[in-house]
Amino acid sequence: MAVLEVNDIRVHIGPLYILQGVSIKLRKGETFFIIGRNGAGKSTLLKTLIGFIKPSSGSIVFEGKGITYEPPYVRAKLGIRYVPDNKRLFTSLSVEENLLAPLLAEGLSKDKAMDRIEYVYNIFPDLKKLRKLKASQLSGGQQQMLNLARAIVSPNLKLLLADEPVEGLSPVFVSKILNAFSELANEGVTMIIVETMPVIMKELSGRCAILNAGRVVFESSTEELLRNEIVMKTYFGLA
Repeated sequence: MAVLEVNDIRVHIGPLYILQGVSIKLRKGETFFIIGRNGAGKSTLLKTLIGFIKPSSGSIVFEGKGITYEPPYVRAKLGIRYVPDNKRLFTSLSVEENLLAPLLAEGLSKDKAMDRIEYVYNIFPDLKKLRKLKASQLSGGQQQMLNLARAIVSPNLKLLLADEPVEGLSPVFVSKILNAFSELANEGVTMIIVETMPVIMKELSGRCAILNAGRVVFESSTEELLRNEIVMKTYFGLA
């Protein structure tokens, strides 16, 4: 059974359709990439999946439950977590306080919350060293690690939605973020990762779809896409 079914989702603003009949099915533990040029509708798709944008038509089913018009907090309770492309951190709080706040909001005890924070520190050892610093004192790459860490710290994590998680990062931080995704994949976390370029898929395997003008125009395994010179040249200018 699919963990997520996106059926013919359409989103429009006035007369302009941003998504034009997108359908996707994900199995549990699968890593799925949504790639395409700027303006293709990738971020709109993620925001629709998390509930920030209501679709004009179509349906979204998560673990057999229809969530098409459920608000974001309901989806979060079901285990869906979102990593936005703009870092939404509590800049006046420390790294550890940023991680602790959502866990206490979920109702975890302080001891269980600290266990989950240690789990995140195992994935991002740098954050443990920085745990007493305010988020505002971190570099851009460090803030992005914290941005991802806040999403995965929940013990109820089932589906992770990440919007261009390595955009603008130095190679050092790209490597750290990709290592984190690899660990999550090994743990069986289902992930949808939005990217503008397919190069990230050289490190993370899975399935992918190219979005163009709000439509899925190509879908395959990541390996097949990277071998397909015609598709790479047509949509990304790469041979």
